[in-house]
Amino acid sequence: MVITELRKKRGRLFQLVLDEEPAVTVDARTFEESPYKVGSSLSEQQLSELINESQRRRSHEKALYLLSLRDYSRGELEKKLRRDSDINIAAQTAEHMEELGLINDCTYAEHRARDMAERKLYPSRRIIQELCALGVSREIAQNAVDLIDCDDMQQALALLCKKYYNKKDGEGNLHRTAAALARYGFEGSVIRRAIKEWKSEEQDLEIDDL
Repeated sequence: MVITELRKKRGRLFQLVLDEEPAVTVDARTFEESPYKVGSSLSEQQLSELINESQRRRSHEKALYLLSLRDYSRGELEKKLRRDSDINIAAQTAEHMEELGLINDCTYAEHRARDMAERKLYPSRRIIQELCALGVSREIAQNAVDLIDCDDMQQALALLCKKYYNKKDGEGNLHRTAAALARYGFEGSVIRRAIKEWKSEEQDLEIDDL
């Protein structure tokens, strides 16, 4: 194959025209550092190596850009990178970011767990589910919850006082409040204990069947 033309694209990209046919797109820096130019011949293997090098560079640059905006878990970063890169290149890039100390799942999980506990008042089980959805392993997620010492009972009481302070009266309201807490991720035993304590200052209402 012969590079018959080089077309500039947006974002510092070049489209290679091979044998008069528009072909692949590579980043400008990779092409400029390569031994090729318009008129150069290259084999299928050489073209594949050029494409892979461009993907690695673009994946690396995208990772640095994403991490400049906020923290990511390794799994979450890989998922983002796979949108534009080969799955293996995305994994290699995430591993390199980890080696550079730019991502750390343990630190990330602890910070996110603390935020979810303090700002959103999530219970332990919900925090673990959310962390796993963000690409953190279950073991690391559990360790993060243990480190922040999340008390589900206190979380439920804080949420009740914050959101349901005007719904203490009537069995129907209490059932709806209990259902809302269950959807939020609290276990049944915690819900019953929390509502009993929450109600205890006003009236003695039987709620064991909630």
